[in-house]
Amino acid sequence: MSAVQKYLIIVILILAGIGLTTYSQPKESYKVEIINPSDLEKIIGESDGRALLINVWATWCAPCREEFPELVKLANDYSKEVRVVGISDDEKGDLDSKVIPFLKNQNASFQNYLLKVVDPEDFINALNKKWGGAIPATFIYDKTGNQKEMIVGKQTYEVFEKAIKKVIN
Repeated sequence: MSAVQKYLIIVILILAGIGLTTYSQPKESYKVEIINPSDLEKIIGESDGRALLINVWATWCAPCREEFPELVKLANDYSKEVRVVGISDDEKGDLDSKVIPFLKNQNASFQNYLLKVVDPEDFINALNKKWGGAIPATFIYDKTGNQKEMIVGKQTYEVFEKAIKKVIN
């Protein structure tokens, strides 16, 4: 192999490396689907052999923002046993400017949705008729889709962990 050929191979490899760096895939995208109460019923009904934790939150809710890292940690620690789902109560117009940036900042890898309802009572009743609609609110379902617990207000990792252990053990 001549010196020129070696030189060309080196240049090609360097350029290929630059191309890979420049055009690499973006980090995980944060897709947030807009749902209504009937979609919620489908989400609850989707059994994949894991328990389900649904957390209703909003970027404008300080306690929601404060407890969110606990949910992210829980979702990471119990990903094999529990499917964590977040439902944002933000306005549709805040999706790109507030909701998605918040999820990215939190490194929330679990599925999040944005709620769109005409009558909030429909959504409240779909989750739990005893729930007054205050957020943050967390609903825990066993592997068969039966709601076992409703927790309203800001919680700690330990409270969430204790609640999910009841349905996964």
